[in-house]
Amino acid sequence: MISQKTLDDLGWPTLIDHWAKRCATRRGEACVRTQPLLAEPPAARERAAEISEARGLRARDLALPLGGIVDIAGAIERVRKAAALDAAELVAVATTGRALARLRAHLREHAGIAPKLAARGTAIADLGHVFHPILEAFDPDGKLVDHASDALGPLRRAVAAIKAQLEKRMEGLLNDERFAPYLQDVYYTQREDRYVLPVRTDGKGFVRGIVHGTSGSGQTLFIEPEEIVDLNNRLKLAEAEVADEERRILIKFSGWVAEEADAFAAALAAAELLDVIAAAAIMADDTVSAEPILDEAPQVALLHARHPLMLLGERRCVANDITVAAGATLLISGPNAGGKTVALKTVGLAAVMARAGLHLTAESGSAIGWFRDVVTDIGDAQNLEKDLSTFSGHMVNLRELLAAAGPGMLVLIDEIAVGTDPDQGAALAQAVLEALADRGATALVTTHYERLKTLGATHPRFANASVGFDLERLEPTFKLHLGTPGSSGALAVATRMGIARPIVERARSLVGAQGARVEELLASVADQRRRIEEERAALLAELEAVEAERASLRTHRDRTLARFEKQTRAAHGEALSALRAARREIDEVRKEVRAKAQAATADDVRAATRKLVAPGAQVAQHEPRRHLPPGTPATAEQLVPGTPVIVPRLGRCEIAAPPSDGKVEVRLGLMRATVPVAEVLLDSHRAARRAERERAAAEDEKPQGPSVVLVDGVPAGGRATSRTIDSTIDVRGQRADEAVANVDRFLDESLMASRDTAFIVHGHGTGALRTAIRGHLAAHKAIEKFRAGEPSEGGDGVTVAFLK
Repeated sequence: MISQKTLDDLGWPTLIDHWAKRCATRRGEACVRTQPLLAEPPAARERAAEISEARGLRARDLALPLGGIVDIAGAIERVRKAAALDAAELVAVATTGRALARLRAHLREHAGIAPKLAARGTAIADLGHVFHPILEAFDPDGKLVDHASDALGPLRRAVAAIKAQLEKRMEGLLNDERFAPYLQDVYYTQREDRYVLPVRTDGKGFVRGIVHGTSGSGQTLFIEPEEIVDLNNRLKLAEAEVADEERRILIKFSGWVAEEADAFAAALAAAELLDVIAAAAIMADDTVSAEPILDEAPQVALLHARHPLMLLGERRCVANDITVAAGATLLISGPNAGGKTVALKTVGLAAVMARAGLHLTAESGSAIGWFRDVVTDIGDAQNLEKDLSTFSGHMVNLRELLAAAGPGMLVLIDEIAVGTDPDQGAALAQAVLEALADRGATALVTTHYERLKTLGATHPRFANASVGFDLERLEPTFKLHLGTPGSSGALAVATRMGIARPIVERARSLVGAQGARVEELLASVADQRRRIEEERAALLAELEAVEAERASLRTHRDRTLARFEKQTRAAHGEALSALRAARREIDEVRKEVRAKAQAATADDVRAATRKLVAPGAQVAQHEPRRHLPPGTPATAEQLVPGTPVIVPRLGRCEIAAPPSDGKVEVRLGLMRATVPVAEVLLDSHRAARRAERERAAAEDEKPQGPSVVLVDGVPAGGRATSRTIDSTIDVRGQRADEAVANVDRFLDESLMASRDTAFIVHGHGTGALRTAIRGHLAAHKAIEKFRAGEPSEGGDGVTVAFLK
C-alpha cells in the first residue's frame, strides 16, 4: 500500500475531499473517504470504464438519479434484531426504497449505453411490495392515515366523537352558574391530557372534582369537574386503543422490512458504489479528464497532463507532456518556481488516481503504468523534535527509499541531496540515482546539479527535461521540455525578485566566464524553443481558424440548400394544387362541349379552347418547367399541318392549320390553340422517332401478306415500348361513358408527357367496355393505330394505343 506520507505529500486528501463533495449520498461520501486503492489492474480498468459510462449518461442528460437515497443501514440492522421501527424510520426506508427502484429502472432502461453500470444495478432488487404499501399508509407529514388499517379509521373517529362531546360539556360548564363565579377566566384547558377548569383558590370548595395542578403564581387550581371524569376516562381508553393499533401497524411494516433486510442492504451497497462512480464522473467532467491506458509496465506517458488540484482550485495550469520509460529516471532542471515540483506531483497523483480507477487530467491516449508503490521525498525534511536537519532528514528518507526500492515502484524526489556541500551533494545524488536505477525503480527527480544534467545526457537509463524561462519578461513559462537540461536561472530570478543589479552583476562575475557561458547557452536554447513553440501555437491557431471558417461555409451551404429544397417543395405543392384545379376545369369544359356538340358554333369552340388554355397558363406559373428536348426555330414555310412542334408553354403538339398573320394554330390532342410563330420550335426528336417507326413498319411489310393482322377487326401488329405504371390506365369496373372520359384524359396526359404508347386495361367481361374504348380510339385523331395486347401484355383484356 502507498504510505500516508506519500499521499499527504502529493495532496491526495485534498483530491479526496473534492471527490467526496460531489457524492449525492452520505454513504457514497463516506466510501470515498475510507475506501482503499484498488489492488489489481483489471479492477482499475473496470472502474475507469464504469466512470466513462457514467460520463456518457451525463453527456446525454441521463445522469444517475441518486436523489432520495438516505442512510438506512441503522434501521435495517435494528429490524434484523426484531425491533420495531418508528414512523419516521419507516418513511425513510420506504422513500429510500422508492429512490432505489428509480435508480434500478433508469439503469435497466439505458443498459445499451451503460452496460457495466446496468450490471451493477442488478444488485438492486425489486422492493416495491415493501415500500409501496408503507408509503400509501403515511401522509406527507409522516403520520399514519386513517386507511392504514381497517380498524384505525373507526378508532380515530370514536376519539374525535368523544372529544367533541367533552368540549361541548366543557363549554356548558363555563356558563354554568355553579362554576362561573369561581373561575379565574372563561376558558378550559388540559392538564395531563385531561380536560380541566381554571378555578380560583378561594373557590376550591365549591367546585367538586380532581385537582391536576396549580398555576405558577399559585392563584389558580386546575380542577377536573366530577361531571366529566367518566368522559375523560373514556377518551383516554379510546386514545390508548388508537395508539395500540398504530403500534401494531408499525410492527407489521417493520416485519416486512425485516424480511427483505438482505435485499435492502445489497441495494444500498450497490447504490453507494454507483454514487462513488457518478461523483468520479462529475469530477472528471469538471477537470476535462480522460480515461487512461493502464499499462502493466511501470512507465509514464502522459499527454498534455495538468495538475488536478490546480484545475479543481480554478488556478492557471500549463499542460505538459511527461514521458518516463519503465525503470528509467527523468531529471528535471530549470529555475526555481518554474513548475518542476508541479510536474513531479502531477505524475505522482496520476499514478495514485490510476490505482483508484479514476480518469486522469490528461488527453485521451495517455498511458500510466501500474505502480505497486509510490514513494516521495518532497519538501523540507527538517524535524527539530527528532533532531534532524534538512540534509539529515532527506538522508533518512533516502535510506528508507533505497531499502524498499524495486521494479514497479515510482520514486519522486524534489531537490535531491540539497542542504550540504554542492559537490559532495551532487556526487551523493548521482550514486543514489544509480542505485535506484539498478533496482529497477522508475523515478522523477528535480535538481540544479550540473553533474546530474550531464548524467541525463550521457547515460541511457537517465533522461533530461527542463522547465522554460522567458528571458524577455524574466519569468518562468511552466512549460516542460523533454530531452534537454535547463538553466537554473538563479541570477535572473534574483533580478526578478528585486535584488539590486550591482549585486547580481557581482555574482555573475564570480561565477566565471565558463559558467556564465553555459548558463547563457542553456537559457538561449530554452528561449529559442519557447519561440518555436509560440510560432507553432500561432500556426495551429490559424489552422483552426481556417477549419472553423470552412466548417461555417459548409454549414451555410447546407442551410442554403435546405432552404432551396424547402422553397422548391412549396412551389411544387402550389403547382399540384393548381394542376388539380385545372383538371377540374378541363373536365367541366369537356362536359360542356359534349353537351353542346351538336349545336356548337366556331365561337363556342374558341371559348372552350380559351377555357382549356387558361388553366394550363395558371399551372405554368407554379409548376417547375420540364426540360424539353432541344428544338430549332421554325419558319412559316416549315409549319405545314401535321408537323410535330414544341411550344414551350404548351409542350409537344402538332400544326393544325397553316400560319396566318404571324400566328399558327396547333393541336394538342383534342385541344387547339393559336400561338405566335416565334414561339414555335421544330420537334426534331419526335420527327426522328416517327421516321424510325415508319421505317420499322416498312421493314415489317412482307409480300406474303398484309402488314397488319386484324383480330376481331383490330390491328394486331406494331411494336410497343415497355409497359410502365405511367403508361398504363386501368378502367375495369367503370361504366362505358366514364371509362371513355378517363381514357380521353389519360391520352391528353400521355401527349403532354411525350409518350409513344398507351396501355388501356379494360378486362374481358362481356366485351362492351372493350368495344366502347376501341371505337373511341378508332375515331381519336391523336391515335396512329391500336391493337390488342399480346399474351405477355394481358391479351385481349388490354388495348395498346400508339400515339402520333
